[in-house]
Amino acid sequence: MRGVSVLLLWLLCRVFEPASVAGGSELAPVKRELQLIYVFEGQKPEFIFLIGQSGFKSVASLEEHLKTWAPGSELRWAPGCVRVGGEPLLSSEQEMQSFRDFLAERGIRFVLVPSG
Repeated sequence: MRGVSVLLLWLLCRVFEPASVAGGSELAPVKRELQLIYVFEGQKPEFIFLIGQSGFKSVASLEEHLKTWAPGSELRWAPGCVRVGGEPLLSSEQEMQSFRDFLAERGIRFVLVPSG
C-alpha cells in the first residue's frame, strides 16, 4: 500500500511539474505594443524602441530581443504621423520590409497601425 501511495505522489508531481523543469522549453505566444520614443539631447535626436519596460537603441538589438518570442506572438505598432526625420524603420521602406521579413520568418504577426 505504501508503494502505491509513493507512486501516486510521484505521478502527481510529474503532472504538475512546470514545463521548464520537465525539460520543455516551449514559450507561450505574447501580444505586445511597440513604441518609438525620441530623446532630444544635443543637436540630433536619438530614438529608442520600447516594449513594456525594455528599451532598444537599434533595430538590431530589437530583433535580438524578438528572437526570444514564440511563434504565434504579435507585435503591434501605432507610430503616429508626427516625424522629426531619421526615425529607424519609418524612414526607410527597405528597412521596414527587412523588419517585416524578419518577423514573418520568426512566425511573429506584425500589426502596423497606419496614422491618420
